[in-house]
Amino acid sequence: MAQYPIHHSLFFDIREFVDEKVWNALGEKSAWLIDTKIVRIADLVRELSNSAVTINNWHTGGNYKSSGYRGIWDSTGATMSQHRCGRAADLKVKGFSPVQVLHLIMANKSAFISAGLTVIEDVADTPTWLHVDCRPRLDDTSILIVKP
Repeated sequence: MAQYPIHHSLFFDIREFVDEKVWNALGEKSAWLIDTKIVRIADLVRELSNSAVTINNWHTGGNYKSSGYRGIWDSTGATMSQHRCGRAADLKVKGFSPVQVLHLIMANKSAFISAGLTVIEDVADTPTWLHVDCRPRLDDTSILIVKP
């Protein structure tokens, strides 16, 4: 179990979904900024891949700090990104390319839709990560592939 579990995740720590500024301001209350569906989606990728999944790793000395929630001070990505709503994560799965993670998701599509996955960014534009999000959509019975 992670040191600061988030929304009953078996695999992730709250700090993996937020940056250091948010963590320093809110601590464990940082979880309030994260949609529980994105946590379930990340857990499902971890479970089905049986491999380590990295979102943010700043808290362990790593370079990733903007792969989960992005505050208004973060210049990474689009101004209206789902990251700014706590509904997106850029997943890096050890031993898997983004294309392989996409295939894993599509092979288990119904489980991911049930978890709340609605959108994936085109892997042609995400060379070292897979962007997943749970933005509200009228059609929540499919997974939409979008250009970032």
